[in-house]
Amino acid sequence: MNGEEAIKKRLYFAIFLMLIIYIVGIFFYHNVEGWTFIEAIYFLTVTVTTVGYGDITPKTEVGRIFTIFILWIGISVGFFLLFTMMAYRETAIDKKLLSKLKIFGTLTSEERKKK
Repeated sequence: MNGEEAIKKRLYFAIFLMLIIYIVGIFFYHNVEGWTFIEAIYFLTVTVTTVGYGDITPKTEVGRIFTIFILWIGISVGFFLLFTMMAYRETAIDKKLLSKLKIFGTLTSEERKKK
């Protein structure tokens, strides 16, 4: 497996983890806090991105404890996703630059042959 394939696998894994966090969080907040699905998605997004408006907050003790865990896990997975996306982008740029350098190298070697 080359580097690009490994990074793609990590990227898919990070997206999968983020989806799991959202699914578990939506289910929890909907059932425990009584929030709508939109409220749960909104709260999870605001929490995981560390914006924290404070307009919606868990009212139960269990909800607050769950939010602490979701916050730390969500931030960790979010950074993992961000850095994996950066690595994927970097390999794509490197691949493109390498192909251009190969073309440039071919052109210069052809010029040398003419002389």
